[in-house]
Parts: sequence; C-alpha cells; structure tokens
Amino acid sequence: MKPKVLLAGDSISFGYGPGVIEILKDEFEVCNLPGNGGTSANLLSHVDDWILGQDFDAVHLNCGLHDIAFERDRGRNRVSIGDYRENLRSIADTIMDGGPGLSWASTTPVIYLRHRRNKPFDRKEKDVLSYNRVAAGIMADRGVKIDDLHAVVEGSGRERCIGEDGVHMTEFGNGALSRAVASFIRGMDL
Repeated sequence: MKPKVLLAGDSISFGYGPGVIEILKDEFEVCNLPGNGGTSANLLSHVDDWILGQDFDAVHLNCGLHDIAFERDRGRNRVSIGDYRENLRSIADTIMDGGPGLSWASTTPVIYLRHRRNKPFDRKEKDVLSYNRVAAGIMADRGVKIDDLHAVVEGSGRERCIGEDGVHMTEFGNGALSRAVASFIRGMDL
C-alpha cells in the first residue's frame, strides 16, 4: 500500500497539487484538502475533521497568505503575527500528537503592485518574510522539516512564477513548485 500524503494549504497548494499527484502517482497517494485551508485560524478549527479524521501518513502543511492579508479599511493584517504564532503552535502540536508525520511549506512570495491592482486588500512581501520567520522557528523547535517554497519561487524567477494577480502561480510557477514538493515528499521518512 502506498503512503498517503495530504497537501494541506491554501489555493497555492491547489495550483501545484495536481502536478505533485501526477509525478508521485506510482509511489504515493497524494491529495489536497477538500477546500481552501484559508487562515491559520481556519485550519486550526478544522484540524480534527480535515487532517486527524483521515488516515494520512504525512501532512505537507502550509498557511500564511490569508493570514498576512492586510485589510486596508481596518489597517491591520487579517491574522496578527502573534495569533499566527499561537495558531501554528496549536496546529503543529495537534497534528504531531495525532499521528501523521508533519512537514512545513513556507509561504510563497507576492508581488505587491500586481496584487494591489487586483484585490481590495494588500499582501506585502515584508509580511510574507516575517510570518515565514515565525513559522520556521516554531517548526524548528519541533524538529519539523521545512520545504522552502519561497526559495523555490525566488530561485525560479519571481516574475516568471507569479501571475498577474500578484499571488497565484503561472503554469511555469506551478510546475516549479510541483517538482520541488514531489522531490521533498520523496525525501520524507515514510
């Protein structure tokens, strides 16, 4: 029986997910969440039914793009960095206590001006970097391996990887992420 891996994340994971599924189809059973994971608060509220209520050998977890959304009318991020920290701690501890192996995927870059033209809220690269640092610390404290998808996009060329909305990947970007995630999953101890 093939190891079963869940790609638990936001719409970025739904972009690279089909490629990962195709690349690993003979080695792993890979699937996405039933819907967009959204913020860390939303993922935390669904850990039991989306993740622990299933029979996964490993979870490749990501969240952050919805958390960093800067609501112009309210003058703040949708989820504060402090709340993000606490949510991630709870998510990681709950998953690790529940059985499946856990890995973390860093939040991918954004292109601010493209995003601002297309959305009623902002996403800023400085927030991506700050929230990624928080996540990296939490995961390092728990011995969780990190799949640095931010570095994959930067190394493959941010302008070529990120589409016109400033956040979602182009076909090229999804391909780069699919190959990177598939390689990361192959390297997991399952």
